[in-house]
Amino acid sequence: MLYDALTSISVPNKTAKAAVNAWEDDVKHFASKADLERTESHLKDSIAALRTDLSALIKDQGVAIREQGVEFRALMERQASQFQGAISKLESGMTLLRWQFWLLVICFGFPIIKNLYEIYGSVISS
Repeated sequence: MLYDALTSISVPNKTAKAAVNAWEDDVKHFASKADLERTESHLKDSIAALRTDLSALIKDQGVAIREQGVEFRALMERQASQFQGAISKLESGMTLLRWQFWLLVICFGFPIIKNLYEIYGSVISS
């Protein structure tokens, strides 16, 4: 077709044939409409598949995060319970120490005060 057009306007056969060959070499690297449509269809399918995969991954991640949240909450409650138990033990220990302190004060303090009072009384009466 291009060859006929070139020869009809008095282009020499050799030159027309060289031009047609050069044009065909350039054109054979171009994609046809069918090629482009096929590529577009393939890309749409790939994007749809990726969208489905990504949605599934996001859903799975959401489930995993919720499960980890439940586990974390349970761990925190366990640790809080252990902490409260430890505080209760410390409070009990402190109460016992207070009682022991005042018992020591009574056991040693009163006899000392009694002896001091007796010494003071004997000093005053003499």
